[in-house]
Amino acid sequence: MRIANKIGPLLQRVTSSGEKLLYIDGLRFFAVMSVFIFHFIDHYDDHHKAMPGDPVLGVRLEGGVMGVILFFAISGFLIAMPFYSSYVTRDKDFDLGDYYFRRLTRLEPPYIVQLLLLFFLSVFVLGTRGFAETLPHLLASVFYCHEMIYGTKPLLNPVLWTLEIEVQFYLLAPLLGQMFRLKTYTRKSVLYCLLLFFTFYRPVEFGFPTIFRYIHYFLTGFLALDMYMDMGDRKDRHPFFDMVCFAALTLLWFSTTAYFTVVLLFLLLVYGSRTFLFVRMLENRLVCTIGGMCYSIYMFHQKVIYLVSGDLLSRKLIGGSYLVDLFIRMAYAFLATLLLGGIFFILVERPTMKKQWWRYRSVRKLVFE
Repeated sequence: MRIANKIGPLLQRVTSSGEKLLYIDGLRFFAVMSVFIFHFIDHYDDHHKAMPGDPVLGVRLEGGVMGVILFFAISGFLIAMPFYSSYVTRDKDFDLGDYYFRRLTRLEPPYIVQLLLLFFLSVFVLGTRGFAETLPHLLASVFYCHEMIYGTKPLLNPVLWTLEIEVQFYLLAPLLGQMFRLKTYTRKSVLYCLLLFFTFYRPVEFGFPTIFRYIHYFLTGFLALDMYMDMGDRKDRHPFFDMVCFAALTLLWFSTTAYFTVVLLFLLLVYGSRTFLFVRMLENRLVCTIGGMCYSIYMFHQKVIYLVSGDLLSRKLIGGSYLVDLFIRMAYAFLATLLLGGIFFILVERPTMKKQWWRYRSVRKLVFE
């Protein structure tokens, strides 16, 4: 219990303002869990098939897609906040330099550290890749342009393609944020029009994924934040919103239609905090804690799945059943992911959440306080 009391606070996110939207961390939990489950089953289907040619569970879960687009919508929701505060409520002036600098000092260090760790393990420890052939891929990933240069997912860590999309959004966000300078009706009308336009039409297509393929999900977050903030003190809870949000989260797993998906994302972001049971589920301490560590977990989960399920565990069937085997392997992989993600979060990501973390003279204070 004492150990848990000491470690627990170290697993909590740090925010510059000290304020947290716990239900957003809860949504992050479902996003990262859906991605984990999708990648685990994808790996399991490739290496432990119940019947040749058929996926173990009979169908491919769409949850992995749900997790990625939910992350995109949450990013839009959170990034829109400083623009709303600056241009609508005028609580705080928006500083473009501070915005980009904060993105750089908060997100870059964990990202680069994990890339260097994977590079070191691949080249010098496991010897699975050569130095000369891997170094250009490392540099391309460091500058978020691997897909742009090579036309394939990042070599060292394929899941990082989504972070390349996120960075494109961060660069574009200040331009989109200018919409909050408009009057309420005009602003919402413009957001609706842009959302509809990019949902049904892709004006620019390249030979690699870009923000234009996913911008409607980020815009959904912008619009949801606008509606959420406009409610102000009128955020009354109602059992009806519980039914709406539980249904939206369930349907999001199986939705493959863009215009239907954006509606579900919008409902979760706007009405998730106005529920009774749904918000209690999202704000559960364990759920929020894991959701708050989602960045660290996301960056390492696929590698851990490959290592634990494929290499450390015997390829023989566990428990005499493919279903039992699948869940046992998934449980081991999940616990290992939490362990590695938690260690990385405490030692690398959480310290960079603190403003001006580089000025700390004591490593102990930076990491453990």
